[in-house]
Amino acid sequence: MAKNPRTGGTLDAYFRDKGELEEVQEIALRRMLATELASQMKRHGWTRVKLAAKLNTSRPQVDRLLDPHPKKAITTTTLVRAAAVIGKRLALVDA
Repeated sequence: MAKNPRTGGTLDAYFRDKGELEEVQEIALRRMLATELASQMKRHGWTRVKLAAKLNTSRPQVDRLLDPHPKKAITTTTLVRAAAVIGKRLALVDA
């Protein structure tokens, strides 16, 4: 079988080489979380105020959760609570 000459590295390697890996991973995590939270809100008929109460946080913090822009600060505590609402948990893993 002939070797594919177009075989390259991984996307992680590409973004690591560009010095953008952490930012790309953060955006991906925040988008996934925002999508899952929006889905749960729709499924349960929750408003942003109701979700804020469930997360024991403010409605503006929920707005930041639902807008995955990486420049908007979200506390680790809020991320952990948000993950729990969608049946997930955050974990640190060796890179």
